Amino acid sequence: MVLRGYDRKQVDAFFERLDASAVTAEELQKPSFRVAMIGYDRHQVWDAVEDRFAGPDGEAEAHAVVAPAQPLPGGPASGREFDVVLRGYDRHQVNVVLARVDAGTITAEELRQSSFTVAMRGYDRHQVWDAIKGFAKALEDGAEE
Repeated sequence: MVLRGYDRKQVDAFFERLDASAVTAEELQKPSFRVAMIGYDRHQVWDAVEDRFAGPDGEAEAHAVVAPAQPLPGGPASGREFDVVLRGYDRHQVNVVLARVDAGTITAEELRQSSFTVAMRGYDRHQVWDAIKGFAKALEDGAEE
């Protein structure tokens, strides 16, 4: 427990729902815990959530999270997923740019000039730039044909 952590009752209820397979993928991506004066450490809560999805060998296990039928709006382009790290690129900003890639409303040059804010629990910076470079090259190759 820490000063200014996640509301304990909300977190406990969330884990009960997680154990009962009643948490959607969207709820996992967009937490809505209130911050309480004395609550659970925020990082420990999300580490515990991640631990639920990793097996003993560190590989992700199939868990009973209900995934939406369609990809989440604003999710990474073309099903691309990035690791979430302590200090990485702001996930929302990256998802907005990649949604433009999916929609075909961005040029290769705009893509290369994209900039993202570094945030806590953001996308791995190297993985994002590798994907951006790949998408920009694919856009250029498509324009040449």
